Amino acid sequence: MSNYAERANDIVRAVHLLRRHGMAVGFPMQTADGQIIFSVGKDFTLTADQILELLERGELHAEGVRRSAKAQASVTLMRRRAASS
Repeated sequence: MSNYAERANDIVRAVHLLRRHGMAVGFPMQTADGQIIFSVGKDFTLTADQILELLERGELHAEGVRRSAKAQASVTLMRRRAASS
């Protein structure tokens, strides 16, 4: 997990970049386990860490967001299946 205080400027820059690309980005929220999350577009929720990873890879655009959210959903589904086995 990131130290969000140290990366605050990067997070703000990334959110502004997403908005410049025409994506709606909601206000930050904190999960029960301390992660910072953002709603992005109509269908996605990304953590601050995911947004920063996309920024660092130069993939902070609609397609990068879609791929990141899809990959996270796949990991979540695999964890649920493993837990129910």
